Amino acid sequence: MHGVFNQLNKALTGLLLNGLLLNGLFLNGLFLIGAPAWAQPVWHCSRSDVQIANASDDFTLAALTIEREVIRLSLGDLYDVYQGNFVKLSGGLTLSACVVGGSSNLTAAAMRAIGNKRVLTTAPNSGLTSNLHIVEDESEMLRCIAKHHPAIGYLSKLTHTEAVGPCF
Repeated sequence: MHGVFNQLNKALTGLLLNGLLLNGLFLNGLFLIGAPAWAQPVWHCSRSDVQIANASDDFTLAALTIEREVIRLSLGDLYDVYQGNFVKLSGGLTLSACVVGGSSNLTAAAMRAIGNKRVLTTAPNSGLTSNLHIVEDESEMLRCIAKHHPAIGYLSKLTHTEAVGPCF
């Protein structure tokens, strides 16, 4: 009886694994066939200068160092700024957003990632959305994020510069 049980257990396990593998391959195949050819966006923020004192007991001005950290913001701030709304960060500064204009696949993927069905991808016609900056490509995106601090944007790959870094 014990041998029959083991054989039945192996058979059922084999069927289950084969079914899961086939199902997984089938789903992965559909996913790969239907996957877009562009990369998923990586959100990047401008860096701010933060003075940090040396932890030693001897406090001098020379012990202060500058550390560049990316700005901190919430996902709600991210969504709101790409809706064209003004977002105030701590310190009272207004967050800017950089967006690749036109029919960019990367922009479409970035907006889908945050659940935003609408984004202004042409130059704004009024001062109401002056915190939204339209750029032509990723190199301009990097310059835009650095120039309009505090700012956020997206790139196709992880990028670290003195002025910009990944933030989500």
